[in-house]
Amino acid sequence: MGFRELIISAIHRERQREFTKAFNLYKESLNFTKNPKTVVKVKNRQAWCQYYIGNTRETLNLFQELQDRFSTHPESRLYYANYLIKVHNFKSAKKLLTSAIEIFPDQLELYLTLASLLKDTDRSNEAIQVLKQALSQEKLSRGRGIKRKDIWSELGYLYYQRGDYNSALASLKTAMRMDEEETFLHYDMIAQCYLKVSDHKNALKFIDLYIKYFGESDADILVVKARAHAQLQESHLACASLLQAYSMENGLKLSAEDMVDFGPLLQTGFFDTLENVEIDEA
Repeated sequence: MGFRELIISAIHRERQREFTKAFNLYKESLNFTKNPKTVVKVKNRQAWCQYYIGNTRETLNLFQELQDRFSTHPESRLYYANYLIKVHNFKSAKKLLTSAIEIFPDQLELYLTLASLLKDTDRSNEAIQVLKQALSQEKLSRGRGIKRKDIWSELGYLYYQRGDYNSALASLKTAMRMDEEETFLHYDMIAQCYLKVSDHKNALKFIDLYIKYFGESDADILVVKARAHAQLQESHLACASLLQAYSMENGLKLSAEDMVDFGPLLQTGFFDTLENVEIDEA
């Protein structure tokens, strides 16, 4: 077998959970290539094979070899960091990724991995700083098909989670300007931000854009639309959206925050006409 056949066979063995056989096939494939990037990828797969059969020492040896032999390749650090994250050694992973970014400031995937780690460990403020650092780079290698607009979108999400809705709006609208109108995915989050800052007309504008491109398949979107209409004193339109959401789910699940916006409808007794309404007081 040649290199390509060996790799295909090794991947197949991995999927069958035959990790020792996969490891040996990867080892054999290394006789056919001297390309450093390819070697790094293959050795990464070998390390994971060792991990899955419980050979932690050999796993670490292989990742250390990647660090030592391929120190000029950012993937050697990225792959090791992914392993450290997998085994919940977050402190070491953060340290490794931070130092890797200093050495390879144009490698987008390093920033994304570090930001994801920070977000998942409830350090969203630090994740925001990492993404801002990435966006400050003049050139960024494209990682996993991710573009600069996607970083702006993720930044907007992090700001939203933090409760900084104006910064979220600025980030999301920057992402929107870098995208095509019909493929932008975050009109609903922009609408949520406008609701949070009590700009109900703009909330409706972006909900309508979301519905235009993605349809009315989501009851939550219709609830957001109803909230904006209610606050604009358009009670008949708010009721129509709520009834549409109600029919989709055979009921309504609303939050205490939703109910604040639905004050005008509460006064008219609208909710008394619906049988299945659940209000989360949290």
